[in-house]
Formats: sequence, C-alpha cells, structure tokens
Amino acid sequence: MKIELIKDMRGMEMYGDIPCLPVEYSENQGERFTGEETDAWLLLEDFVPAIDDICPNDLDYGDVDYFDTEKCLILKSWLEARKKSHVSPRLQAIYRILEQYVDSAIRYGAGVVIEL
Repeated sequence: MKIELIKDMRGMEMYGDIPCLPVEYSENQGERFTGEETDAWLLLEDFVPAIDDICPNDLDYGDVDYFDTEKCLILKSWLEARKKSHVSPRLQAIYRILEQYVDSAIRYGAGVVIEL
C-alpha cells in the first residue's frame, strides 16, 4: 500500500492518466508513504466505500488511482469529517498522512496517488 503526493508532474512518466513517482525522486517531485499490506485492507473497509460514494474511483485491492486537485478538495472535506469518528489508531495515522498529502496537493495544484 502506497500513498504518494505528486508536487510537480513535469517530466514524470504516466500510467494512463496516473503519474508515476520514480523510485528515486526529488523533494520537488513528491513524497511517498509506504504502508503495510494490512493497511490496504483497512482502507478497503473504511475509506474506499465512503469515498466511492462522493468521489468515484477505481480502487480495489492491488489497484491504483490518481486523485487530482479537484478530487483532493473532496477528500479533504471527507477526512475532516472522518476525524470526528472513531477509527483505529492505525487508520488515524494513515488518515493524518493522507490529509497532509491532500493539503499539499491542493496547495501545489497537483494530486495524490493511492495504491492498495
């Protein structure tokens, strides 16, 4: 499971419409959080169904999707509301990272890649 902040897509390879952060990347290009396989299952249970209702995506186990700036604005609202609900400490940690990446993506006019 990975979450990648894309800061600058210039010169970045694309997989369809999904930017691919290189294995070795500069701080100017983006940031990467690599979680555990169990994190993917947590997101599949809590995050994916809720987000799919408000921000259609193609996420499933083993899938990857790109959330552009517009979708990040939707994610930001959902994450702010979700913070008020009880979730496991691990999900809280993942959501904090995702929220930081979403805020940065909005600021940079870029996006976030999520791979489960």
